[in-house]
Amino acid sequence: MYILGLNNNHNSTAVLLKDGEILDCVSEERFTNIKNYIGIPRKAISYVLKKNRLSPHDIDMVCLGYKYGGPLLTSSEEKKRLGWESLPLKATFFIAQKIRFLFWSLEKYFPILRRVEEILYKLYVIVFSRKSVEQEKKLLASFLKIPEEKIICFEHHQAHAATAYFCSPFRKKEVLTLTLDAEGDFLCSTVGIYNEESDYQRIASTPVGHSLAQIYKDVTHYLGMKPNEHEYKVMGLAPYAKEEGKEKVFEKIKDWVVLDKDNPLVFRSKFHTGNTYFMLKKEMDGFRFDNIAAGFQKLVEEKVTEWVRQAIKKTGVKTLVFGGGIFMNVKLNQKISELKEVEEVFFMPSCGDESTSIGAAFLGYLKLCQEKGIKPQIVPIKNLYWGPSFSNKEIEKFLRKYQGKYKIKFLKNPAKTIAKLLAEGKIVAVLQGRMEWGARALGNRSILAHPAKPELIRDLNEMVKNRDFWMPFAPSILAERADDYLVNPKHLSAPFMILAFDSTPLAKKELAAAMHHYDFTIRPQVVEKEANPRYYQIIKEFEKLTGIGGVLNTSFNLHGYPIVLGPKEAMNVFENSGLQYLAMENFLISKV
Repeated sequence: MYILGLNNNHNSTAVLLKDGEILDCVSEERFTNIKNYIGIPRKAISYVLKKNRLSPHDIDMVCLGYKYGGPLLTSSEEKKRLGWESLPLKATFFIAQKIRFLFWSLEKYFPILRRVEEILYKLYVIVFSRKSVEQEKKLLASFLKIPEEKIICFEHHQAHAATAYFCSPFRKKEVLTLTLDAEGDFLCSTVGIYNEESDYQRIASTPVGHSLAQIYKDVTHYLGMKPNEHEYKVMGLAPYAKEEGKEKVFEKIKDWVVLDKDNPLVFRSKFHTGNTYFMLKKEMDGFRFDNIAAGFQKLVEEKVTEWVRQAIKKTGVKTLVFGGGIFMNVKLNQKISELKEVEEVFFMPSCGDESTSIGAAFLGYLKLCQEKGIKPQIVPIKNLYWGPSFSNKEIEKFLRKYQGKYKIKFLKNPAKTIAKLLAEGKIVAVLQGRMEWGARALGNRSILAHPAKPELIRDLNEMVKNRDFWMPFAPSILAERADDYLVNPKHLSAPFMILAFDSTPLAKKELAAAMHHYDFTIRPQVVEKEANPRYYQIIKEFEKLTGIGGVLNTSFNLHGYPIVLGPKEAMNVFENSGLQYLAMENFLISKV
């Protein structure tokens, strides 16, 4: 059975599933070069079908990770196709939003308005989003030339939960499954359990308007950064605050969100969290930017870890998986993983809405199996290398037009050459093998550097990355050297840069350029040879030359753009940056 899973809103993604195993998964942004592209992922769909020599008629089911997508989450291009650009509808959206703002501003004085607003908002979303999703189905059916009946919607947080569980290595046991994001299908968090037979039961949920993730998103906006994209910058800024300043902010906001007294698996907020930005303008005036970042990071860490504790206490289950955008916060994940109550843990890598396409595909597969009386066999993920690859022949053909402009060499042993350049303090961009899916570069679309040379941070930023001065880089570490660099008493698996750890004294010396400069935490990719032999070999050759079992790894892209897809995008970055060396499969392109 072939299942096509799609996410059409934030960072649109297409995934192809065959009999419970992910064959391909790519985000539309890589093809359009528009970061976090919103809309139907037409090019991503075309890629996964073409690669597997399938026509749309070979697809048994198309699955969406939401029931109420909403026109406000749709790109301008898609709005036009859906008919949402008409003046009456624009006016309706504008008036509805103004009414919401009015209710939020008055709810402090008239608490009943909050409940009224929640009911009206639900009706509004049902009416308009139902039409929007119906039209999206029509567009998809027309694009794929399939019957609309083949397109199925699954509830948003159910998709997040399925993604986290079925991608995890945990089976044949009870698994506590927690999701948390800004909102999706009227919810912002859920607590549930997958049993030994992989059947799911939800035991608690938090309705929209009580979201810690929404608060963190609006803090990002308030601090002058881009919401839904730069939350990691707030997290990176937080450790620089002084304790006194952080505590002053926290004391001001600690009751903004609490756990419900009657059901501590549910969050309750002091005000509708859609109103957070206005609360920030009122309550945070005069506080330093770093103290604000630190105070809200502490708020998220304390409230979420207490929520996790309560969920374990309620269920007795100590194997946990997590999905939803807030768990892109690796410092929060570190706090959760360090809880004494947690025995095993898996955080879905790139767990924002782009991952709901995967969960929706799994849910569709289970539905078809049930209908056909087949026992499902879902394969846990081993890596995230699910995108396009390019042969030496394709790259050679592409590079012909650059002959004479740059030095181009064919390397018999790319790993040795790249490692030698890195050991000499050079910065090398790498394109090899299948492209990684998700927000993190994992060695196949990466820029690499010597991890023990902090002076290279400036060079990296000047050349290409243009990162904020407080933001850290991250390392890729050989699996057999992980204990040398990471404080990891539970021996947690960390192959996807979704967990942070405290660093060892040796790491502070050998990975100085690839950790947080102030609190010395590390967000590692621990590289197993079986997962990525070519990347592993680069690091191994570097270790032979330097004695260091890791390299600095950052994503191969220009600031504000997606990670590169192939040779065309790689050369665009190479030509429009200060990069001196680019390795594409066995070819080395250099400006010097």
